[in-house]
Amino acid sequence: MKIGTYVVKGPGTAEERLRVIKEAGFDFVCLSRSMFTGRGATPELCRRVGIPFDNVHLTCSDTSLIWFPGEEGEAICGRYCSEIEQAAAAGVKTGIAHVTWKRLPLPPDDPSDGLRRYEKIWNTARKCGFTVAVENSAHAKPLRDVLDRFGDPFRYCFDSGHRNCFTPVEDFLADYGGRLAATHLHDNDGSTDLHMLPFDGRIDWDSVAKALAATPSGREKICAELVAPYGEEYPGMTAEQIAQSMRGMEAVRRGDGEFSDGTVRFYNGIPYEKIISMLYGRMKKLGDMIDACAAGSK
Repeated sequence: MKIGTYVVKGPGTAEERLRVIKEAGFDFVCLSRSMFTGRGATPELCRRVGIPFDNVHLTCSDTSLIWFPGEEGEAICGRYCSEIEQAAAAGVKTGIAHVTWKRLPLPPDDPSDGLRRYEKIWNTARKCGFTVAVENSAHAKPLRDVLDRFGDPFRYCFDSGHRNCFTPVEDFLADYGGRLAATHLHDNDGSTDLHMLPFDGRIDWDSVAKALAATPSGREKICAELVAPYGEEYPGMTAEQIAQSMRGMEAVRRGDGEFSDGTVRFYNGIPYEKIISMLYGRMKKLGDMIDACAAGSK
């Protein structure tokens, strides 16, 4: 089982953060969209540090507009195609794409504009020999529209946190596990996309481990997508109300949540090296669970 992580934001340079991640025991990293601006970790920097890279998260902001008529949707399509070409030229073989972004705006019932644009993205990926792993986010239908219409090089990226807080009744791994190419593993309270350490929120990780063990890719590699420290706004709620709503989560019991009226922050003040060490330990635990499920099914 190979264990990876996106490069968690923190102090120091991208090279320093990569070295911390490597020293913690991670087998690979994934790159963020900052790769395209040169402000974050790049393939060249990973090679210098000596840690393999697996994929890059393509720019996801405003992605829902791809489903609507108009110039904004065309621009999103063009952005994806351009980033695919840049990533392929840099030696990255896989990119993660959101098919929608956040709960609003709601995608239209008619998917024709979006599917026409995803056909352009699919053709660009084919020409570049590039895999696009589309990720479950706030709405299930657009993801299914894309994966049911297009085969390789479109594949699937399972996001545990998005499923838990946006589409908990959807069993994407049962439907698309054979096409799984990447994972975004993180935890939350079931209502908000908190990107917490696995086992700190309310996700049923036993079920996740069993589902991943049933997929070829899930038995080979897993990847975390942690944001730390992380803050979330809860307008109109007092600190006590927010804390009460999250009672029972491991991070809250441990005292890692900082609550104030209208906001909560997790992992504030924990040194970067400790956060990365904690993350590796949680991912190793999940990897062992997946291995045990896979062995038990033989």
